[in-house]
Amino acid sequence: MKRTKAGFKRPGTSNGKRIAVKILTVSLSLGVLFFTFVYMRNTNSAALDTVDIVRVKKELPAGTAISMGDLEKYAIIKKEYDKDNMILFEDSDFVEDVIRDKFTSYYLRQETPLYYDQLTEKRPPRDLTLERLPEGYELTTVPYNYMEAGGNRLLPGDLIRMRVSFEVDAVPQDDYDYDSGSYYQWTRKVIRTDTVFDSIAVVDMLNKNGDSIYNIYLEIMRLNERERQEILRSKDFLTSVKPVALELALTPDDVERYNSYKVSAGNGSFLITLLGRGGNDIDFNAFSTIASEVRSWLDGA
Repeated sequence: MKRTKAGFKRPGTSNGKRIAVKILTVSLSLGVLFFTFVYMRNTNSAALDTVDIVRVKKELPAGTAISMGDLEKYAIIKKEYDKDNMILFEDSDFVEDVIRDKFTSYYLRQETPLYYDQLTEKRPPRDLTLERLPEGYELTTVPYNYMEAGGNRLLPGDLIRMRVSFEVDAVPQDDYDYDSGSYYQWTRKVIRTDTVFDSIAVVDMLNKNGDSIYNIYLEIMRLNERERQEILRSKDFLTSVKPVALELALTPDDVERYNSYKVSAGNGSFLITLLGRGGNDIDFNAFSTIASEVRSWLDGA
């Protein structure tokens, strides 16, 4: 028997410790397996515990009168069911009562759950730009090249200044032709620049498809965070908010002035410059909030 500093080693001590460690290890392993089994069983049970909700079958524009043909039954896990907001598909009669004489409050994407607050009894205005146009103003569309006028800084509600440059005849000049021995008059062309509008408000902007960019931002604002991020990451989004035309709120006199310059300028060019954001006749504070939020999403996308 081996002697140690503490004295003689007791027989079987090492074997006993090893056996105890093995028992503890096996016990812990069995415990982990047991709890894993219980967790998986509960998870599977929860996955099988579903409820039927109402889901939008196809995309619906804002202001659409909803019918049963636009909807479908869809099963989701019960713990994901929002009983206060989601519409439960109890039966067809119940759903028909919920959607009767209802319109979509805003654009609804395909295959998304239908919520009570997405329905309205009053058809929303299809053109918010005209709804916001003050009395006595007319909506006029003018071409716009965003690369020549501040890039993507311009927003509905901003003020712009518009100038036009075109050729005109200068004062006729007298000259003498030595070959013929006679006097004659000649006229040279000069470039003239006039200010069409010193300060005018941009009501809205249109993309290449003629869609209102204000309305596009507004519809995105109404989506939840996940849906917003999906749209912002899509290739079509930036194209859809790239303006090719401006909509201006003009008085009848302004319209006549603009049209007069269009006729007289012929092939002349209009120059649009941006003015500092300040007060104007149209309140666009709501849009400024929307645009700021959309830009923050773009920065984070």
